[in-house]
Amino acid sequence: MPIRMAKSILAAPVVLGLAGCGGHLGTFFDTPEPQGGNSQVLAMLLGFKRNDAPAAPGTQVRHIFCPEVLILEGTAASQAYAGTPPSSANLRYQYALTDTARECSLDGDQLAIKIGVAGRVLLGPKGSPGGFSVPVRMAVLHERDNQPIVSKLYRATVTVAASETQADFTIVSEPLRVPFVQDHAEDEYTIKVGIDEGAGTDKPAGKGAKP
Repeated sequence: MPIRMAKSILAAPVVLGLAGCGGHLGTFFDTPEPQGGNSQVLAMLLGFKRNDAPAAPGTQVRHIFCPEVLILEGTAASQAYAGTPPSSANLRYQYALTDTARECSLDGDQLAIKIGVAGRVLLGPKGSPGGFSVPVRMAVLHERDNQPIVSKLYRATVTVAASETQADFTIVSEPLRVPFVQDHAEDEYTIKVGIDEGAGTDKPAGKGAKP
């Protein structure tokens, strides 16, 4: 099965320590929909691979059902302002997530999950072109208790050119490994991503998973 894209927003309590600063979308910008490019870029970065485990000659290919990707509520966007109270007029910039993707494969007794996230930096009336560092957290959680097994913080380096008001970014994780339980991995695990402006720390893989 080809890589499936997910753009869901999860209405659930914050359990990963994802402290999105000003996570609600501002009134100055509506988060733009990707123009067909982000999904294609993520798929290319993930390699257009199938979620199928290699099989011996003459045997059926083993299909792995990859967990769904969810954007944690309140972390789809983050704004920074030049003054108080925050308003559209003094908005400096906004970070916004626009698309996600994932790819699963077997690595011995481990499930290796690569996660891709696309987003955009947009300048507000008080913003200036330049470099930005967008913090994005990616985590794999147990479906049964919503507890994280692996949680990693990534940073996308983005440059908004002098003649532009926005710039896109993509991040693709290294394989995050968790114990393989069954082919229907979506029944065991959930993937959550979000902009994380808090001082969170990485959580290593749980017992039985490779670091």
